[in-house]
Amino acid sequence: MSTQTNIASAAIHVVGQYNDAGKTLVGAYRTGVQRLLGGAASRYSEFLGNRQIPLVSEQIKANLIGAQEKVHGFLANRLDIDTSRIVNVMDRVAAGTTSGIETVANRVAQIESPAATTVFNALSAVNQPFATVSVQIADRIVAGTKQIEARVSGAEEAAASVRTVKAKVAAAKKPVRRAARKAA
Repeated sequence: MSTQTNIASAAIHVVGQYNDAGKTLVGAYRTGVQRLLGGAASRYSEFLGNRQIPLVSEQIKANLIGAQEKVHGFLANRLDIDTSRIVNVMDRVAAGTTSGIETVANRVAQIESPAATTVFNALSAVNQPFATVSVQIADRIVAGTKQIEARVSGAEEAAASVRTVKAKVAAAKKPVRRAARKAA
């Protein structure tokens, strides 16, 4: 029965890791879009503020910048609301999946038939390596999403380690002179 518990706990771990990876990607998306909106807003304000545009008074510029700030606020608010909803859905799916895995594991543990126990133990022994690999893959996916999040947030210098590779320079070959062929 302990092998079945190991497979169930591995499955629950994988679901949790994928949920974390998804939430990390949603967070990276939110950060990236917020940076994009902020950059666009500052460039727009700078463009209007630094230019003398014919037939556009300072009042019109101020109104345009105010309208742009309202649009920016609306988009940022919608972004927060929508990404929060996505995270909530992901949490509900993960909780439902985890509950289902636990229910199946509990039902299997309640079976007392020696034949069924032998079959379950054999299937568990065959599937245990796959469960272990799945856990390792899920852990690597989470680590990768953390790197993506760090890069999007602008902290890629701290997160990335750069490796320099020195290449050997091949010696230049001397050109070979070929005798001109005589026309026949």
